[in-house]
Amino acid sequence: MPQLHEILAVEKSLAKIAEKLRLETKRTFDKENLFKGFTKKLKMFKEQDQRLNESTYMKLETTVDENLNYLLPNVAKYWNTVLAKDRANQVAKADIVLNDGTVLAKDMPATFLLGLETKMGELRDVYNTIPTLAPGIDWVENTLERAGIYKDNNTSASFKTETKTEFVEASPATEFHPAQVVPVKNVNNIGEYKMVSECGMVSPLEKANRLTRFDEVFFAVKKARARANNTVIEKTPRVSEALFKYINTGT
Repeated sequence: MPQLHEILAVEKSLAKIAEKLRLETKRTFDKENLFKGFTKKLKMFKEQDQRLNESTYMKLETTVDENLNYLLPNVAKYWNTVLAKDRANQVAKADIVLNDGTVLAKDMPATFLLGLETKMGELRDVYNTIPTLAPGIDWVENTLERAGIYKDNNTSASFKTETKTEFVEASPATEFHPAQVVPVKNVNNIGEYKMVSECGMVSPLEKANRLTRFDEVFFAVKKARARANNTVIEKTPRVSEALFKYINTGT
């Protein structure tokens, strides 16, 4: 078990790291282009144009869960350190209990619960900025690559065109004037693009469910602080992992 002075020595550093990553994650969630990718292929119709066939790929840079999996362990380490400090200084405690009676964490110090309210309020900003899948698209989960990726179930198509200019006689020549010739542009389809969109966002329903569970935990923390009782603290639990597991998975 670490001593109190050891916890105090690292608490500020862990707080700075957690805050830095929280802000970085929030900025990342605001950049929706990082969560989108596609594969686009051009197949020419004519045999002599097959050399023009091409394939374009834009890499899907990241997903919501990949960013949270990077952020939350650092936040959890900081929260758990604060918990250890508070348990060493305080004897007031209470369980964090959901409305249905589920106990997420037992014997939480009153001082930790007070600080946790502020920290969860800040972290909720991150969840509130989670980008969501665009409506009107038949998104299907792509479990063959990695978790958290969705593909458009429909392939969009567009044509590659070629414009040729021909000169057409607008009026015939006369004994007084030469023939009038005007350019006419003809646009022809010479190939077809097919594109399948990818996205690393979550559905609006999934975002709403996570926010609902987050708020459920948030209110449970507030109630736990109000119920805090005196107790003797012997061992520090790792509460943060249990909170994040429920927020992200509902279990």
